[in-house]
Amino acid sequence: MSTKLVIFGTSNILSDLLDAAYSVGWSVSTIVVHEPESIEPRSVPLQERLARVAEVWDAPQVTTLDAFTPGEGESYLLGPTTPRRRHLAELVRQRWGLRFCTLVHRTAYVSPLAKLAEGVFVGANSVIAPGTILDEHVFVNRGVTLGHDNRIGAFSRIQPGANLGGLSVYGRGVTVGLGATVLERLCIGDHAVIAGGAVVLADVPAAVMVAGVPATVRKQLAPNHD
Repeated sequence: MSTKLVIFGTSNILSDLLDAAYSVGWSVSTIVVHEPESIEPRSVPLQERLARVAEVWDAPQVTTLDAFTPGEGESYLLGPTTPRRRHLAELVRQRWGLRFCTLVHRTAYVSPLAKLAEGVFVGANSVIAPGTILDEHVFVNRGVTLGHDNRIGAFSRIQPGANLGGLSVYGRGVTVGLGATVLERLCIGDHAVIAGGAVVLADVPAAVMVAGVPATVRKQLAPNHD
């Protein structure tokens, strides 16, 4: 029997979630909208995304948090990758006591010696090496390589094409940008942001943005208390 996936919240990566779900034979039954849609320049509206899906698969229905009722045989995943997703996860747990699934695209490789906590997503053509631990709701986008024996903190997100060496520890809520490279045996602080294309050769403090080759601190970020 096909798994019925319910996605809480939407974002620009919704199509990646749908693609991964259908790649492993799941059906996406429902998208639960939790806040008004914000359309930024070059964003694709939800209804346009669903129209594209309907050309290939059965498009999911859309409902709101207040109208949603859990059903039998469902699995659950978060749609947003922004820091707001932590609050959405807490709301879902408090309201319905639901647990989240993991979703790995069929073209990705996750070592049997790696560990994925609930809510983890791994996109197409990514590689998760032995000994790596992904804490809850880590989002790994397409074409990412995570070396051996890393620990990636909860609610972190790794953008397409990033290459992370092994034996490193990443804090909670870290963002690693498009095509960034992080050498091995480093510590990346909570809520740090590694800019796209950066090459990180040394430890990164908490709540800073680093950029460049080699990466240096470019900005102090506002404290995040999640």
